[in-house]
Amino acid sequence: MSKKSAREALRAERARQAAEARRRENRLRLLIALVVVVVVVAIAGVVQWQRSKVDSGSDVPAGVAHGYTRNVQERAKPVGMGNGIAIGKENAPVTVEVFEDFLCPHCRDFEAAVSDYLKEQVDSGKVRVVYYPVTLSSFGRPTELAANAFACAADAGKGPELHDALYTNFRQDWTVDLLTELGSSVGLSDGSFRSCVRRGKFEEWVRSIDQTATDRGVTGTPTVFVNGGEPLQPQDMTAPGLRLVIDDALAKRSGRE
Repeated sequence: MSKKSAREALRAERARQAAEARRRENRLRLLIALVVVVVVVAIAGVVQWQRSKVDSGSDVPAGVAHGYTRNVQERAKPVGMGNGIAIGKENAPVTVEVFEDFLCPHCRDFEAAVSDYLKEQVDSGKVRVVYYPVTLSSFGRPTELAANAFACAADAGKGPELHDALYTNFRQDWTVDLLTELGSSVGLSDGSFRSCVRRGKFEEWVRSIDQTATDRGVTGTPTVFVNGGEPLQPQDMTAPGLRLVIDDALAKRSGRE
């Protein structure tokens, strides 16, 4: 073999070895990525499993109610764990179910856009709103504290007031002390509210709401259902968009009567 041929053969062998090394490195990176994904999914599954373990005999706040259902047997069941907190007349023709997290910026924006309109509809007797305070694990302990405080406020007859205050004073670092101060700002200054927040009286109910969200196929917040329909699309999550959806639901309800 000539010297030229030998050099070319050597270069070819080195290129082959380099290519093989790159393939081995890519396979290793892919394997590491797959392992990371599996671990993350497994951890998320364990967290969700732990959070879905609900003591059905625990305390439930006042104001819990069934969401929208046309099933008479379903409506006849006792309310309790897994049921959201309702605002408005029980026989309102339209039920709006809102799954939201008090630490979710998108939920804050949604509430800022539609809260006034929803209040008008609730006051008119046309709409009943059922709130489900979801606690996304990414927000940690503060979201659980906020959801429990909302339940404590509802139990004391101040659910709507604290609900609105949590978004008006939006933050993602809620503590027991901050929540009791917020409660005082809406008239919840007695010891029973402070004790409820500090003891986490309704934490089991809060966990049951997360399970309801899972059962309903909720994958993010806010998720909104009107009279049991499909989740609203982004274009419907504004006051004008929601008005059209509710008007349509009212027309359908009127047509059946």
